[in-house]
Amino acid sequence: MVNRDRLWKVMQKFGCPERFAQMVRQLYDHIMAPVTDNRARSEAFSVTSGVKQGSVSAPIHFSLMFFAMLMDAYRDKSPGIRIANRTDGQLLNSWRTQAPTRVSTTTVHDLIFADDCALNNVTGEDMQRSMNLFVAVCVNFGLTINTDKLVVMYEPPPSAKCNAPRICVNGAQIKNGETKANQAFGQLQSSM
Repeated sequence: MVNRDRLWKVMQKFGCPERFAQMVRQLYDHIMAPVTDNRARSEAFSVTSGVKQGSVSAPIHFSLMFFAMLMDAYRDKSPGIRIANRTDGQLLNSWRTQAPTRVSTTTVHDLIFADDCALNNVTGEDMQRSMNLFVAVCVNFGLTINTDKLVVMYEPPPSAKCNAPRICVNGAQIKNGETKANQAFGQLQSSM
């Protein structure tokens, strides 16, 4: 659940005009909602955290918050996958990336889609360190991680044996999942 007070601070940090932030706050003030279970409806209660389900602006608010969290988690750390690229028209020429001129390197820490996030790393140690940073920033932002939905997807180099790392959150080991690349490679191997 998004902490709304934190969301207002994040919007301010990213330069949202105060008048706009006030309008967004007014959309979230005094929200009341009942709960229906087995056709029984509860009394309406005040909803004080989270973003509005079904609101056009909710994904933007959630993304702003998530982006701020990830910036906070990785501000001084550098786990991730380093990618070298060129923008001089020779993108697909792999020999050109060996030349030190006009090569840009960036580190991809995470990939975000809606409310899902992939933390990207090369080694098991980096995976655990990245997860520790993520857990710490979630605590800092007042969020809870649902460990039942977490999966470690380890993609070793083709020549390496697949020994998925043991990644833990608050002492509990996260289950390992087979990646799509592993599944596709296994299907390709079995068809040959």
